[in-house]
Amino acid sequence: MNSTAPNSPRSRPTERLALLLVPILFIGIFILPLGLRPLVGPDETRYAAIPAEMIETGEWVVPHLLGVRYFEKPVLGYWMTAVSFLGFGENAFALRVPPALLTGFSACVLMLFVRRWTRRWDLAAIAAMVFMTTLEVAILGTTATLDAPFTGLVTASIVCFFLGWRATGPPRLGWLVASGVACGCAFMVKGFLAVAIPGIVLAPWLLWQREWRSLLTLPFIPGIAAILVVLPWGLAVHESAPEFWHYFFWVEHINRYTGGANAQHPQPWWFFVPIFLVGLFPWILTLPFVILGVRRLRIESPEVRLLLCWTFIPLAFFSFSSGKLPTYILPCFAPAAILITLGLVEFFSTAPGKRTYGEWLLFPLGILLVAITPFMPLDPSIGSAWNDGGEWRLAVLGAALVFWGFFDLRSQRTPSPTRRVLLGTIGPALIFAISPSCLPTGWMKISKAPMAWLAPYSPLTEKSLVMVDASLMHAARWAWPDAEIRLFSSSGELSWGVRNFDEHGEWFVENSEFPPFAEAATLERPLVVLTDDPEVQRAWFDQLADRRNLAAPSYRVDRGILLTVWPPEALPPAP
Repeated sequence: MNSTAPNSPRSRPTERLALLLVPILFIGIFILPLGLRPLVGPDETRYAAIPAEMIETGEWVVPHLLGVRYFEKPVLGYWMTAVSFLGFGENAFALRVPPALLTGFSACVLMLFVRRWTRRWDLAAIAAMVFMTTLEVAILGTTATLDAPFTGLVTASIVCFFLGWRATGPPRLGWLVASGVACGCAFMVKGFLAVAIPGIVLAPWLLWQREWRSLLTLPFIPGIAAILVVLPWGLAVHESAPEFWHYFFWVEHINRYTGGANAQHPQPWWFFVPIFLVGLFPWILTLPFVILGVRRLRIESPEVRLLLCWTFIPLAFFSFSSGKLPTYILPCFAPAAILITLGLVEFFSTAPGKRTYGEWLLFPLGILLVAITPFMPLDPSIGSAWNDGGEWRLAVLGAALVFWGFFDLRSQRTPSPTRRVLLGTIGPALIFAISPSCLPTGWMKISKAPMAWLAPYSPLTEKSLVMVDASLMHAARWAWPDAEIRLFSSSGELSWGVRNFDEHGEWFVENSEFPPFAEAATLERPLVVLTDDPEVQRAWFDQLADRRNLAAPSYRVDRGILLTVWPPEALPPAP
């Protein structure tokens, strides 16, 4: 394959089908299921609570969580969610719209790159479909975190820079400015990684291309554009909270990267290798074919070199970091999807009859799930996977696996390499589309998906003083927006804000400060305590009641969550 004309024959029907399926897959995977599963804590409830507080308080410059200054991220991601809330209401669907839309934006930018490279819309559309049907992309694109919006903007920054390098005259300036605007917006979502990731990708790529002059001259235009995007808010947050930039740079970036065992989320150096491989499911199963196909691509092609740098250098960069989360490497999946697509098309161009035998697993597994559905328990207390007894979901998953097997078998019988890869995206797309509604909430701790459990207690909390531990504070803020909430026992991720700002001290109640609140609780003003360690906390509350000669509180316990109420008669009957 050269840089403009792949070896595989072009088919107009396949091209039209691919372009038709791209929006269908996007809507089916990333839009329709958004409101079908409960919010998962603590991440989704955190990124729900902060924008909700912005709307409530009118403070759009300095993020706050439970009234405490929260400096972990800049504001653009919160602004996106707040706008979605204002348009669609404060609900799970609206919360997940920004990551879904920015994942679709990533797919569009990916299509632009492949189309400019190959001059073919079929390959561009199929690459976007492969991207949307990888496990990590499908999960994070429908989950309320900042990783998908950040990835969409970083992807645009890298691709626009490449197109600017390719262009001449006024278009070059336009692409480079667009690259800088995307970089600045990515910075406003997640910070200095918006500069680091394009830098560690594009600088080695330009050196590989021996473009020394471009390396020294082209970055200035995107750099200036990025600064102009960030500058208004950067100055505003410095004026409102001068401590922000010191904390954000040194604690959230330098310490997290170099802090060793003391950094947040420390993991071994190899942590991202299995995460990357699993995140590429199901396409990782085609890895031998992809490698053989990619080896036939022209390594001299600047596009191939860019994709290799873009996939593996960020993976190595994050592997050296002390703090690691699986979401960090999401920017590596767009170039990997392009390499997978073109590698498979190139391989099947020379081996059209190669079998994969995926249907040998998919058909039996799907039939097995359908067959065992009538025998599954319906009661969560005896092992049901779903709180509502919806074991029919198991049969739906089984039918979807059979459907996937059918398309896998059909794809192996087509002589067209592009149509074969296209058909290979349809089965996993269906699985990813229905999986959110099949989340096994009956097997999860309540603290991981607490909203349905917490909602019935909203009338009680509206007249109460509510104390929550750090792991549940986001969920409590989202479920009980009208309650007066304070942190109890541990301040968790709000420790820095509580410790460094006197006005936030009253929001945190240590164990030694707790007894007077229990003693002051009345039927008119109850005390509600929400924790996630029932055995330890219940024993501590019982001992406190004995020592202080208090009436023992009422408890409500369920799968890893404890609701404690003083006075005991204030707790309403179980919902």
